[in-house]
Amino acid sequence: MLLIDNYIRTVTQNYFCFDGRMQRVEYWLFVLANLIILFVLAIIMALLSLIFGMNGQGPAVFFGGGAIVYGIFVLAMLLPSLGAQVRRLHDVDLSGWLVLLYFIPYLNVIFASILLALLALQAHPNGAKYGPYR
Repeated sequence: MLLIDNYIRTVTQNYFCFDGRMQRVEYWLFVLANLIILFVLAIIMALLSLIFGMNGQGPAVFFGGGAIVYGIFVLAMLLPSLGAQVRRLHDVDLSGWLVLLYFIPYLNVIFASILLALLALQAHPNGAKYGPYR
């Protein structure tokens, strides 16, 4: 229930929240819940393509309904994911503006790897200057 409660709180109460901090376990539970949902949606897309007889090829993958739901979910989780990353970076005493490195073309894979390592760091005592945990 911790996973579900944490996910619902992050998505509903902190949907567009970029201030404050986020604990490491809270962030990784949010990421885990997102990955589980994306995995289930990918399975649904694969099953829909099999039902429509396309065997993973052709327009059934995109227009079978699963891809539309998948895309809507990814777009809906964009702001909560960025907000969670910003709050997690605040907890390790780094600027939240570092998430903008994702949007640099061609270098975003390198910066994503660096940000992944930074998001896994322990909380820093100076992170309290960014506010309380949400």
